[in-house]
Amino acid sequence: MNKKISDIMDCVEYYPLSVQEKKTRSAERIVNLTMKKITAEKAAVSSYVPRRTRKSLASVALAAVLVVALAGTAFAIYRFGLKDLAGPTRIGEEQVHTLSLNGLKGSPEYEAAQEWESYVNQWYKEGENITPPDLIPDAYSQYNAFSEEAKDTLDGILDKYNLKMHNAPTYVHSLDELYSALGINGFIPALGNNGEYPVSGTFYEDGTFSFNSAAAMPNSVDVRYQFYRFTKGTLTRTGFLIANADDFEEWVYTTERGIEVVLAISGNKSIMAVNLDNSFVFVNVLSGTENNDSSRTSFGASPIEKCDLEAFADSFDLVALNGVTK
Repeated sequence: MNKKISDIMDCVEYYPLSVQEKKTRSAERIVNLTMKKITAEKAAVSSYVPRRTRKSLASVALAAVLVVALAGTAFAIYRFGLKDLAGPTRIGEEQVHTLSLNGLKGSPEYEAAQEWESYVNQWYKEGENITPPDLIPDAYSQYNAFSEEAKDTLDGILDKYNLKMHNAPTYVHSLDELYSALGINGFIPALGNNGEYPVSGTFYEDGTFSFNSAAAMPNSVDVRYQFYRFTKGTLTRTGFLIANADDFEEWVYTTERGIEVVLAISGNKSIMAVNLDNSFVFVNVLSGTENNDSSRTSFGASPIEKCDLEAFADSFDLVALNGVTK
């Protein structure tokens, strides 16, 4: 049965959404604040504490900083879950929970995307920044920046977060075309689904891409999915996954190649996410534990279990993908 790409992408959409930013403290900021506090306390007691005691205090202070630094690192790893991907909430007839696809909360890519969407949303409400009838597509138009004010605002956000825009995309219609564009081969599992699921994607020269495919699993369960790779240092305007983090069972899984990924499964969809050195990868799996033909996201795909999702994660060569520098 033939399906249009627009049909299978219905679960990932653009929305004019209001964004409420939450300030978070990184491990680096915690260490800096701790160092300032230790320095201040050391100065306060140095006038009357014996030299030997000062040395002991210095050792304790260093140990404290190391503990905080290590705790911050562990905390960052532990915190990497769906909550760190929380996107805006659309308020209409009902409240819709979303997940951001292009990075972890606190990263430049995530924060810039949220900030830009808040401006796009405001202009939309005010009837401004409207698409001109004689539009000539350019780098700005792919971000919905049409007016001079919008273009200036986008430039300001890019400067603020030290990010770049994408150039015009290239459309790929096979795994071979994707491999050729990215410069590596074989990091995506063999195709499954007997060709019934459309295979295609969008590729940018900086290495950012999205790709729709279906993987043939060893247990004969074909997994349909949407794969996103967002190159760090670039701003990507993508949709938000309509999903509530509380609906998923999630866990950290180490693949056979030694890469830690976050896996999450719900009734009709699943997620794989991994924060690589040069990119952030988000995979929207159109299968869950209770798929049915009427499911908006599964499109009749076979149900999967946790072990299937782990096998799915193992089918990608994330080590090779992590080595891509563009």
